[in-house]
Amino acid sequence: MIKVDKYPPYYGPEWEKKIRDPSNPNFWKYGVANLVFLDFIKGRKLILDVGCGTGGSTFFLAEHIEAAFIIGVDVVKSMIQVAKQNAHKKGFSHKTEFIVCEGRLLPFKDSNFEALISRGDAFVFLIPQDKALQEFNRILSPGAILVMEMDNHGALTKWGTETYSFQKMHDGKIVYIVETYDFDRNHRATSYVLKPEGKIAKEISREQGFVKNGHLKVSCSFQEIQKETTEIRQGLLTHWPTPKEIRKLLETNGYVNIEVKGNGLFMKLLLEGEKTIVKTMKNHPQIFFEVERRLIPQINPDRASTIIVKALKP
Repeated sequence: MIKVDKYPPYYGPEWEKKIRDPSNPNFWKYGVANLVFLDFIKGRKLILDVGCGTGGSTFFLAEHIEAAFIIGVDVVKSMIQVAKQNAHKKGFSHKTEFIVCEGRLLPFKDSNFEALISRGDAFVFLIPQDKALQEFNRILSPGAILVMEMDNHGALTKWGTETYSFQKMHDGKIVYIVETYDFDRNHRATSYVLKPEGKIAKEISREQGFVKNGHLKVSCSFQEIQKETTEIRQGLLTHWPTPKEIRKLLETNGYVNIEVKGNGLFMKLLLEGEKTIVKTMKNHPQIFFEVERRLIPQINPDRASTIIVKALKP
């Protein structure tokens, strides 16, 4: 029996560790995105963070700008739970709030926010994406700014292919994941949950790469996988717009002063394993965040690993 996941496959405590780990690309992506958001939304008093996760960008902005209030929303309950705990620990409960809700159906009044930010892959889950932009438009006040950061999988993935890997989930289960990328830039992952006492799960759990990273890219016979599968989970569909497509979406939905830029040069070096550069990056992350931010105007968005989007509501 195939179970269809209702939510993105993220778990709050696990995600919090990833974004704090300099070995994880998201640490670098989000560090730069925070500086970009800071550049664009200074002076805005009421801000919405869509797909806030555990509150990384929400807290960064709460610390660095004079915003009156920042609300973070995410559809994953465990993300919001961690974000609320972090707000208390960091002393930002008075100027932040976190709510579990759907990004295409926001529980806020019309023309309410002066800025909306969205970091990571939140937007790619909001299908149809024109409906999400219409909802953003509804809750933004005239002259409000929209700033989004998202992966540009066109630069990282060969569309029209499938990838195969084993992964350890936060509950300790081992899954075999088949990821399908079609030519229309849609992505879906199907996870085969393996019997913990099965031959495959035992063999994979002893692999050095899997022990170290909890992840191993390798294909396996479907016949063997199916013999040891206890459950099949069908992931949510995502769509990864090209820079040209995201610009057209924004124009069609009434946004103006649209900018679509590339980002992620150093993240690419991190992924490629340039050891000397990676070591220097880890020793001086704030310097590299700033250098990366300054490089953004020079990078071709079509070839970049990450896209930065800015637009205004007229």
